[in-house]
Amino acid sequence: MDIPASLQDFSLLQGGPFLKLRRRLHLLRPGSPTLRWRLLALSLLSWLPLLLLTLLRAEPEGRRAFLLDFHVHIQLLLSLPLLIVAERYVDGRLAVAVRQLVSSELVEARSLRALDDAAREATRLRSLGFVEVGLLAVSYLLSFTHQFSEQHPEWIFAGGEGQLSPAGTWYAAVSLPIFRFLVLWWLWRGTVWALFLFRVSRLPLALRPTHPDLAGGLRFLCTCQGSFAIVTFAVACSSASATRRLSHVSPTEDPLKYALPLLALAFVALVLVFGPLLSFWLPLVRAKRRGELQFSALAALHSRDFERKWFEPQGDQQRPADTIERRLLGAAEFSSLADLGTAFDVTHRMRLFPWSRWPIIAVAAAALAPLVPLLIVDRQFLAVVVQLAQNLL
Repeated sequence: MDIPASLQDFSLLQGGPFLKLRRRLHLLRPGSPTLRWRLLALSLLSWLPLLLLTLLRAEPEGRRAFLLDFHVHIQLLLSLPLLIVAERYVDGRLAVAVRQLVSSELVEARSLRALDDAAREATRLRSLGFVEVGLLAVSYLLSFTHQFSEQHPEWIFAGGEGQLSPAGTWYAAVSLPIFRFLVLWWLWRGTVWALFLFRVSRLPLALRPTHPDLAGGLRFLCTCQGSFAIVTFAVACSSASATRRLSHVSPTEDPLKYALPLLALAFVALVLVFGPLLSFWLPLVRAKRRGELQFSALAALHSRDFERKWFEPQGDQQRPADTIERRLLGAAEFSSLADLGTAFDVTHRMRLFPWSRWPIIAVAAAALAPLVPLLIVDRQFLAVVVQLAQNLL
């Protein structure tokens, strides 16, 4: 089946007012390494001024506090670049999933128009200018309402009165809004993708109960959702470093409380990433019910004919035993009975949720991975693992 051009070039991430602005300012040219320049520009814009302002304006204690502030370095030099790098990878995986819906004929030709409408609606929502402007406004509003406490490092403050230093002002007015905007931007694009999947689930899908993926042919969607693991890892790195800086809990006192933020993040990430696939529950239930009824009737007919031929007497009792044995060798009925049983078993084991083990493990591991270096830095990794095992077992 030919894939329409609108679905062939589907992109959920490449659009919006900021992309148009870069094109008007001639910052986006065909063939230019835009991702590399965006990565370098945003990283330097958010982090380099902090270093320069701290070295030039801060006291020695403030300089040392900045250099040892692993949270700001991880947030701006690791998490922020990962959120940018993930765009091209995730966008490519989502585009493959959209094309797979057509090439695997899960969406039949008569429903291509509806699928095309769903893709165009997703593209329209993706390109709404006021949404991204609103996200940027919310990012700056959070900086105005956020109050830095004494738990934050000394380089943020100019003195003991709680007044922000030049570096702290840049962090609150530029660095933090950029990071928050990227996180909110990913949440919005994920919402648009979830709405697209919901509209797809309401189409008359040609699900196959005998498909070996045990999900009617939809398991590739779970693999596609697993590409969001890199976004989860970026957010988890920032969350883990912030927890270590602000937490007063020793990992040996209460390991579960120490790891609670990342455990909560892992749960939220699994819900946000794989929750949209729940909309396919009803089509899968219908396909499984239909397949079980059809195969049950077919298996009954086949078993009846099989037993009539091989178990009911038809003169074979008067034949020599070696003649019957020769008939058994290469008999097609036994092979077809085994194949039918395999197909019926696949239909019976068909899942009501298009999940796959490894994508779910990948997202959960991405959320919990920053906990490992966090505990190693605190020199409590083995102690915490032992104590966690004792509490959980």
